[in-house]
Amino acid sequence: MIIGIDIGNTTIEIGFIKHLNEIKSYKLSTDLKKTVDDWKLKLRNLFQIENIYREDIKAILISSVVPQIEDRIKDVFYEIFRIKPLFINRDINIPIKINYKKPEEVGADRLLNAFSASRKIKPPLIVVDLGTAVTFDIVNDAGEYEGGLIFPGIESSIDCLFKKAAKLPKINFKETEGVVGKTTEESITSGIFWGYVSLIDGIVDKIENYYKKPFKVVITGGGAEIISKGLKEGYILNRKLTMEGFYYLYKHV
Repeated sequence: MIIGIDIGNTTIEIGFIKHLNEIKSYKLSTDLKKTVDDWKLKLRNLFQIENIYREDIKAILISSVVPQIEDRIKDVFYEIFRIKPLFINRDINIPIKINYKKPEEVGADRLLNAFSASRKIKPPLIVVDLGTAVTFDIVNDAGEYEGGLIFPGIESSIDCLFKKAAKLPKINFKETEGVVGKTTEESITSGIFWGYVSLIDGIVDKIENYYKKPFKVVITGGGAEIISKGLKEGYILNRKLTMEGFYYLYKHV
């Protein structure tokens, strides 16, 4: 078994990966105030629930976009398992050519998703990840990382609207069938849902027009399952794409 840790701005996903068809993961809040001891207590409880023992673990891989918490997470896992966690883009590189002007600027999570998708599906590909940010990452015909687009995420937009507009209620993100809301809450819900559906469909169209060819589209991330219900047919929903990427990367090295 390997442990894959995806440290994001909002959540930390911890995956227990035996093989592609046996992946179990948990999401914890990315709490920058937690100490090493705090994390150790929380994670020990999780490992006990899952019956995870030191001898079960072959490797620990970490993808992170939050430098402030990396050392604490690394120290916790080392103290518990006595295995040095390997950071993507620092200790281990993803085997994909990067056609970015400054390759070091590309987030490990974006590269990992692009690599994971290209191992499962023949490029060209667009990977859409709906997390704290909504990212579009493009893999060309040769399997190379081309670049992408970054937008504010769904929850980020909801929080911003709630904070900046005093009379508007904060809503829970959900699917909606109607387009035109008949109450303020319905109007916000519809605006968020159909707005992001239109964003994704529209950007995919623009990318395909730019390259003058069709792309396969993979949707992942926390909001993917809800948003996918409104998208055009043919998109591939994969909620475990990042965790599968850890598995592919471990097998590669």
